[in-house]
Amino acid sequence: MRAFLRRFVRESDGSSVVEFALLAPVMLLMTLATFDVGNSISDRMAIDAAMRNGLQVAMVTGSLDDTLQMMETTAEAELGADQASFQVTQFCTCGTVTDTQVSCTNICTGSEPMVNVFLQLDGQFHHNSWFMPDVQLNPTLFLQQR
Repeated sequence: MRAFLRRFVRESDGSSVVEFALLAPVMLLMTLATFDVGNSISDRMAIDAAMRNGLQVAMVTGSLDDTLQMMETTAEAELGADQASFQVTQFCTCGTVTDTQVSCTNICTGSEPMVNVFLQLDGQFHHNSWFMPDVQLNPTLFLQQR
């Protein structure tokens, strides 16, 4: 019996199979997690591209409808139909984008009598992950028109 145990301990023919059996699930999970992270980064880049395209249309035309249509068209091509939702709103302030909103026909007092007109572009996309927690992407861009 002792001779059998000594021979069994010295034997190394199946050691690589055991090592592979122990490491294969870990390597598989790491590979799938890498694909999952890459997929979420790709979705974020697609939603950012849609927002940038909408911003470019807003700078050229100033049209709310054209801006919204461009963002939806770009997102549909990159992410699929009805995956992302967008909203474009126009508002006015007597200062920066963070100041209190006023009517766009208002006349401001102080050093800047002109009302500043802004467009706010909002996007929403829910990324479903395989391993990571699901992520809600909500990018917002502001454009000062005047």
